Amino acid sequence: MEDKIDVKLTVELAHQCVKCSACRSVCPTYSVVKEERSSPRGRLALAEAVVDGNMPLTEEIARQWNECAMCRRCEWICPNEVEYKEIMFRARYQAKKEVGKFDPVKKAVFTGLAMMGSFPTKIGMKFAPSLMSAYGKLLGKDVPEYNAIYLDTGIPKYTKLMPKPTAKPFGLRGKEVKPEKEKKGRLLFFTGCMIDAFYGKTGENVLKLMEKAGYEVVVPKNIRCCGAPHLYSGEVESFEKLMKHNKEEIGKYEFDAVVVACPTCGGTLKEEYGYPVKDFAEILREEGYITFKGEGEKVTFHFPCHSYTAMKMNPDVYRDVLKNVKNAEYVEGEQAMMCCGFAGYFSVSNYEVASELQKRKIEDLENTKATYVLSDCPGCVFNIADGMYKHGDYKKIKVMHLADYLAERLEE
Repeated sequence: MEDKIDVKLTVELAHQCVKCSACRSVCPTYSVVKEERSSPRGRLALAEAVVDGNMPLTEEIARQWNECAMCRRCEWICPNEVEYKEIMFRARYQAKKEVGKFDPVKKAVFTGLAMMGSFPTKIGMKFAPSLMSAYGKLLGKDVPEYNAIYLDTGIPKYTKLMPKPTAKPFGLRGKEVKPEKEKKGRLLFFTGCMIDAFYGKTGENVLKLMEKAGYEVVVPKNIRCCGAPHLYSGEVESFEKLMKHNKEEIGKYEFDAVVVACPTCGGTLKEEYGYPVKDFAEILREEGYITFKGEGEKVTFHFPCHSYTAMKMNPDVYRDVLKNVKNAEYVEGEQAMMCCGFAGYFSVSNYEVASELQKRKIEDLENTKATYVLSDCPGCVFNIADGMYKHGDYKKIKVMHLADYLAERLEE
């Protein structure tokens, strides 16, 4: 992957941008900041200027690059198919080398992600659920609707509605399920960090749904973080190590395709690792005979950005699956495909912009009058639940992962 850290390749890709400004119409950060520097076009212009030698690489330029959420909606709409992600992670890599400042919080987060699934994290996560439950009771800020506690640190960007760690962290590792009837194929389920650590039930429900669809599924024993947060941030060496480790582990198993319940993982496994990848919802759509039954509820959906940008999924996949739920009404928000403002560490490092995007998302979701808000990304579920607690009616509106909602409504 040496070419990925050669910043001079940035200019070859950036020159493909014809400065038409289509990207500004869908860029979440530009919609808040309203300055050219906060648009994809503006960031690409800075990359060109730096690589061409017309501008020095400064801390201010690096800051403007880091203000991007890397949702890649600009790629989704670009008429010239400019590879924005490829340009930006190279630019961030170079900025990190030349003008980067040490960020202890980011270092801790990224180190923790890189270690996810290792022996120390397995031991630490074993005690985390009971410790966090005790902490929540001590603070008196338990939120049973979301099985979470509200961590009020006094510092806005570090104040979150945190999901409690799953009762069995990494409990899906090494598990295999086989359908009762003739199998249609064999899938490898790449769980991802948030399912392993916080949303174990979601992972179990993905296995349940895939088994119902007629697939044999295996969960690798020793995978780590897919590395997407590291790559997108320009931490290329860390990403390479994670990819090498994961490929070695995944190479021990036979499978027809990788199945995911996190589009960010899915996009990385597809684009960087080169695996055939399907979202679990795509498989459910293909197996149209599977039916679900609601209870008269109204449901809305937040489309994760990386589902249609990184994974290149047709958004109709989610619509078709939800319309297959009997006795439930699907309604769509006007901004259903706009970024929710999470984007991993972006919501910490760019707190003001991220908070505004989160508020807008909650307002749009509440305008649908739905009682269930669903998404197909654990990170989006986490952020929208946090936003619903801060800005919405969290006692009336349930935020769930799509897999959880569907598994609860499977018809026998």
